[in-house]
This record gives sequence, structure tokens and C-alpha cells, in this order.
Amino acid sequence: LYREVCVLLFFRYGITPTANKLYQYVRRGSMSAPADALNKFWSELREKSRVRIERPDIPENISTLAGDLIANLWNEAQKAAQAGFSELVDNATSEILKYRLQSEVAEQKSKENRQLLTETQAELENALKRLSETENLRQVDINTLAHKEKSLKSLENEKSFLEIELTKGQANFLAQVDKLHDSLKISDQRFRALESKALLDVDRERQRAAMLAKEISRLNQAITKTRLSNNYQLSKQEVLINSLRENIGMLKGQLKESQRHQADAMKILNRVKK
Repeated sequence: LYREVCVLLFFRYGITPTANKLYQYVRRGSMSAPADALNKFWSELREKSRVRIERPDIPENISTLAGDLIANLWNEAQKAAQAGFSELVDNATSEILKYRLQSEVAEQKSKENRQLLTETQAELENALKRLSETENLRQVDINTLAHKEKSLKSLENEKSFLEIELTKGQANFLAQVDKLHDSLKISDQRFRALESKALLDVDRERQRAAMLAKEISRLNQAITKTRLSNNYQLSKQEVLINSLRENIGMLKGQLKESQRHQADAMKILNRVKK
């Protein structure tokens, strides 16, 4: 490939090939590859450009000098021919390099555009996905809104019903309040009557309690007298009981003595019988 590039540069574009230019255009292998290819190209070119005059009657050294002379003439002629369009070749080379640079820039832009297109497609897919999710959420929101509107309608109906019931309840409450007010008036009148009666009963009971207190005082005095009399009688009975106890003791002693004499008599009687 390096040799073909050398041929194109030298013969088609009239550019003297160098190792740097070859590597710049090809960019393959190591840096020694374009140098080796360039050396082989110049060797082949010198070998092919050498003119040989093969006649048996001409000495070899003269034949060689004649060939070199013709080769030099050919090179000079070629240089003279190339001098006329060297400017055109330089311009063409500049245009080629310019177009190549533009091609590289266009290729880079194409890569960037492809990358941008890929990113745009990915963003578009994400946007479509988000749009689908948003549509699903919107449908859910619509269903939720419909459900809430239905609930709101039900709540409004319930509110109307409760307002009617509240109005009825307020009317009933006011009627009950009026009834309670009338009942309180009647109860107050009854309370006042009962209070007057209770005051009379309390006064009557107070008088009765005073009479009972006097009766209790009289009974306490009678009980005190009875207790004193009973205490006196109890003392007399205790004296009598003590006297009886002494008599009983004496009688018991006499009984024991009599029993002893009786036992002695029985013993004597038994001995007599024997």
C-alpha cells in the first residue's frame, strides 16, 4: 500500500514522496514501514529509468555513459515538462487536501449528527414513554376526578338532606324549648307551693321535736329514778344473797356432819348384824 501511494504521489500528482507524507496518508504499521517502502520505490525507479544501449560493437563503459546521458536528458526533460504544471499540481494538491479535510470534517459532523440522532431518538423514546405515562396518569386523574365529582354530588345531596333535617330539628328543638319553658313555669309554681308546705311542715315538726325533747327529758328523769331504785333494790338483794350463801354454807357443813354420823352409825349397825 505504501508503494502504491508513492507511485500515485510521484507520477500522478508530481509530489515527491516522503516517509512522513506516506505515514500521514496511510497510517498503517510502524514508522519504519513507510521508510522501507520509500527506499524500495527509489531503487526501482532508478533501475527502471536507467537507459541501456546494447550493441556488441560499443564498449561497455561508453554504453553506460551514453545510457546515463540519455537518462539525464530524460530527467531534465521530465523536470522541464513538470515545471509547467507544478503550480497546477500544487493547487490540485491543496484542493485535494482541502477536500480531504472537508471530507474528514463532514465525516466528523456526520458522526456527531448520527450520535445526536441516536440521542434524539433515545430522548424521543423517553419522551414518548413519559407521554404514555402522563396519558395513563391523566386517565387515572380523570377517573379519580369523576369519582370525586360523584362523591361530591353525593355529599351535596347528603348536605341538602342534613340541612332539611337540621331545619326540622331546630323547629322541634324550639318547640321542645317552649314546652320545657312552660314546664319550668309549672314546676316553679309547684316548687313554691311545696316550699311553703315544707316550711309549714318543718315548723310543725320543730314544735313536735320540742315536745318530744321535753318528753325525753321527763323520761330520762324517770329512768334515773328507776335506776336509783333498782340499784337500791339490787344492793338489798345482794345483801340477802350473801346472807343466803352463808346459810347455805352452814347447812352444807351440817349436812356433811350428819352424813358422817350416819355413815358411822351404818358401820356400827353392820358390825352388830354380823
